[in-house]
Amino acid sequence: QMVLPDNTVVFLNAGSELKYAINNNSDEREVYLTGEAWFDVEKNENQKFIVHTPYYDVNVFGTEFNVKAYPEDNTVTTTLEEGSIQISSTEKFKIQNNQILKPGEQLIYNKQANSIELKKVSTRLYSSWKENKLIFVNMSLGELVVLLERKYGVEIEVKDKSILDFHYDGTIKNETIIEMLSILQHTLQIHYKIENQKVIITKTNSN
Repeated sequence: QMVLPDNTVVFLNAGSELKYAINNNSDEREVYLTGEAWFDVEKNENQKFIVHTPYYDVNVFGTEFNVKAYPEDNTVTTTLEEGSIQISSTEKFKIQNNQILKPGEQLIYNKQANSIELKKVSTRLYSSWKENKLIFVNMSLGELVVLLERKYGVEIEVKDKSILDFHYDGTIKNETIIEMLSILQHTLQIHYKIENQKVIITKTNSN
């Protein structure tokens, strides 16, 4: 958790970086995000707040929202809890019309398809990580592996790629990586072992 010079509160997730410039004379407050962050922006009618991601810009009007923009992910996701934000084009990504989000809406940019999707979501699923709690619904094991690697700072190798399509519902709060792997092992048809500081996951009964 950090507080910016304008009193905006930011929670930065694992493997993320936030850059900002201190310039009180500017009519804009700008930050540059790589990774994931939750913002509670201090409203200021005289200074716009802009979150630059590697793909699109998020123009903020005093609000609470989450932006997930990891370079290795196939999507960039912005989720609005309160207030109002506007998604606008950059040199890297052009959209025909700026997208204004309402509370409870999420905009997803698919890098491969170069397309955007706007949908209604339960915002707590996308911001619970800032309370050191992760809630996931129908998440594939492939996505969960990435999440676990970021949260616990471990390397995970999945030997049988077919199990990456297994889906799981759950919550991580204070569990260790070993406790979380044990839960998955008892819930899904998988087995895990640790070799040379790496977690190896295989399908149950797989050699």
